[in-house]
Amino acid sequence: MTENLRAALAELADQMSPPPVDDVWRAGRRMRRRDRLRTVTRLTAVVAVAVCLTLPAPWYRPPAQPFGGEAAVPARVWTPWMWQASVGQDPPGSATLLFSGDGLGLHGADPFDHEGKVAAVGRDGAYRMLLYGGGETVAGEGVLISPDGRSVVQHFLPGAADGWLVVTDLTTGQNRTIAAPDGGTCCGEPVAWAPDGGAVLATHRPAQPIGIDPVTGEGITPTRLVLHDLTTGVNRVLVDGLENRSGLRTASLAAFSSDSARIAVSQGSRVSLVDRTGTVAWTRDLGPGRYLAGLGAFSPDGRRIATVTLDGCRHECDTTALAARTWRFGYLDSASGLDADGPTFGPVTALAVRALGWRLGTDLVVLTYQPEAGSWQTADDDGSTDTWWEVGDATLVALRPGGGSEVLVDSPGEVLAMDVPRELLESGRFGGPARQPAPFPARPLILVPAIPLVVVLSGIAVPVVLWARRRRRRLDGIDGLRGG
Repeated sequence: MTENLRAALAELADQMSPPPVDDVWRAGRRMRRRDRLRTVTRLTAVVAVAVCLTLPAPWYRPPAQPFGGEAAVPARVWTPWMWQASVGQDPPGSATLLFSGDGLGLHGADPFDHEGKVAAVGRDGAYRMLLYGGGETVAGEGVLISPDGRSVVQHFLPGAADGWLVVTDLTTGQNRTIAAPDGGTCCGEPVAWAPDGGAVLATHRPAQPIGIDPVTGEGITPTRLVLHDLTTGVNRVLVDGLENRSGLRTASLAAFSSDSARIAVSQGSRVSLVDRTGTVAWTRDLGPGRYLAGLGAFSPDGRRIATVTLDGCRHECDTTALAARTWRFGYLDSASGLDADGPTFGPVTALAVRALGWRLGTDLVVLTYQPEAGSWQTADDDGSTDTWWEVGDATLVALRPGGGSEVLVDSPGEVLAMDVPRELLESGRFGGPARQPAPFPARPLILVPAIPLVVVLSGIAVPVVLWARRRRRRLDGIDGLRGG
């Protein structure tokens, strides 16, 4: 730069009035406001996206039809996401499987999530949740799937009207509340669907104990067995005066014949056969350690009723002793209640075993249970909770006549109970589409981990962006001085 040019520029600069300090301050303030607005806009956009993802989102769904175009029980299941969408939020349609268990996906934690959860797997592989607040609920005992997989029945469902039972349509998410036989809203549990899907068998008991058992010290809650006709709404008491509710072995309480006309009912060590009017055909005492095999105990032809007999520890049992139990299968003649011959199945080593039904008329489909590490049964335990509190794993298995078995559903150890639609089980439709649960759509619970994550990321990103801007300005200033 020549001396003449420098002098000319200096003279021009002297002639220019300096910018008002106030204008510089306002300009800086506007820049800061714009930065803050951009940051808030980004945070709002992220939270809005998270909220939108809690809504039904068809683009996250698997294909609408299962592989092969025919409904089938999935060959494998996974633990659902903690925030998996509920049945009411986004119905899965007719289900191929119900399952329950532990872990955050199947057993949440207060105060953020429901402790009672049951997963329903739709025919397209979508996972949706039935949520029960703080109530422990077991698939196949506390909540039962209908023979066609379209509905489930449970004794309560948060958000539904109070009642004795609640039937949920899995295709619409709508609930139907059923009043108790006495017209009230309490209390009972579902026991079994009639194979024709037209009726539900359930227990009914008073809301409060009517006295104290002098031996156990527990409240006395007399329980009766009631058949509810879903078409007419008529309730019929089949058995009045079951043993105290706390002593009922729900895994083997009752079983329908395939024509829905007869019901085998357990009362302690006794089994009775009744019809739909409550008329008793016969009663048989099985003795200690022998039980009705489960709600699928009736043979397909209706001539036999399967039983299981426990060989092994029944009282004061540690985990090792519980796992070493052996269960043998036998039969009762359904016409007389006497012992009968039937297909021979090998003994099963497990904490407990429960029959769900017969595949293709020959293979007995059962759930086998293994004990949770550290579980223990005391001398006072009567086996009524064999399929509940002590369980650490449950496996769905088909037992073949003459020996041998086949695992039907590959599941993680967190799955502790399952229920299968009778129509799929009897027709042998297993090995269906196995899809991992999609994270969306999600319940608003996803915002619990999402919002702190957004805040943390923003807390990191904003300072980094500001530092980068300041550094660039400094470098621009240095370059300008060097150019000068």
